[in-house]
Amino acid sequence: MQVVVALAGQIHDSPLVRNALNSADLIVAADSGANRLRQLGLLPHIVIGDLDSLKGDDLFNLKAVGVEFEPHPDPEQRTDGDVAIEYALKRGATSIIVVGLFGGPRYDHAVANLYLLTHPSLRQIPTWTVDGWTALTVLNGDGISQAHFQGQIGDYVTITAVSETVEGITTVGLKWPLANATFTRGLNQGTSNELINDRAMVQITRGTAFAAHHFRSERLPTD
Repeated sequence: MQVVVALAGQIHDSPLVRNALNSADLIVAADSGANRLRQLGLLPHIVIGDLDSLKGDDLFNLKAVGVEFEPHPDPEQRTDGDVAIEYALKRGATSIIVVGLFGGPRYDHAVANLYLLTHPSLRQIPTWTVDGWTALTVLNGDGISQAHFQGQIGDYVTITAVSETVEGITTVGLKWPLANATFTRGLNQGTSNELINDRAMVQITRGTAFAAHHFRSERLPTD
């Protein structure tokens, strides 16, 4: 089951984002992530969180059209995004796409939300965040971990070390190939590599890394 989790950051509309939302079996909004979806003309199936940002007419209007609510005041100070992803896992998600991760009023929330993707409970579940024309996933190298990209020649692929070191980095289909390379956190060694055909692969064997695909042509491969 593919689950989309909508957070409270900005959602830059694009066919990439629409494709994720339209193909979702379940859309979970973390608190005011519901309003971000409404700006796109969409509704979540359920809203989860402490509901401190979703009040008054917003609550009334969502309830009036049958959206479910699961209030979750949390004494442990977990974020609404954390709780929403946990809910997605409990519902049996086999893949998760997060939207609205960046661009909200709280920069600290954006950083915390990005690192939600590295949670151990997500290691066996394909998890991406998409916004505008960029899709990002996490590679966890407990053995071989791979990310596959489909796009067009010239699209950017960036690999960023999250752990202190990332080992065994190997790429296929990129302009500047890597073979069993090691990246060190903070050095930005893998920024803006490029696709040389319509498919590419990034693999690591140890550590944790972000792998991002930016579509330069603003057109999906299936268009």
